[in-house]
Amino acid sequence: MGGFCEKRKSPRTEVRWPVTIMTKTGAVEGEARNISVEGVFILFTHSTESLSPPKSYRLVVKPDGEQIEVMGSLVWSSFDVHLGKGFCFVGFSERDQRRLRKAIKKYAEK
Repeated sequence: MGGFCEKRKSPRTEVRWPVTIMTKTGAVEGEARNISVEGVFILFTHSTESLSPPKSYRLVVKPDGEQIEVMGSLVWSSFDVHLGKGFCFVGFSERDQRRLRKAIKKYAEK
């Protein structure tokens, strides 16, 4: 009897932050719906066929008007109910990591 096994080390925080994903064919806009320092779930309103795993993309997360750049590896996609995608963060500067932690903490305290 198999079930879902939570593998995340950091809890996710529910958010609604704009995110821009930079691809070879241009920018794709979405909205972060939950995030941690390890990854993010992004919901899209338009088709995102150009994004497919396992590829890494430059993501620009925009909490409260800031711009935090991270590299995210696309881990999974959902097309049934939502056009959603899950990304695992694979690289960002120490400065952006601190800024992301601070933004998550600030938002979680609201």
